[in-house]
Amino acid sequence: MNFDDNVCLAADGHSTECRHCGVTLGESRQTPIARARSIERPSTAAGAGIQADPSHYTDREIVLRQRFCPNCLVLLATEIVPRDDDPGRDWKLR
Repeated sequence: MNFDDNVCLAADGHSTECRHCGVTLGESRQTPIARARSIERPSTAAGAGIQADPSHYTDREIVLRQRFCPNCLVLLATEIVPRDDDPGRDWKLR
């Protein structure tokens, strides 16, 4: 079962793995990319389309968060979120 172009359910039916290199990314459907490497940068690092200063709209620090396969470094997720947001909040297989 494919979760997206980069993550699939492993043969055991519980853990998830990278579709490119086969490394385990998560131990359960509730945490499918728990083992992913993360990098956080200022939201403006997302490119020219992101120019507004987040402090004009929120008191929370806003970051560009990217998650990568720990083995082949394929990009799994990119999001602009408050730094204190749970990094796995929307990554669940049902």
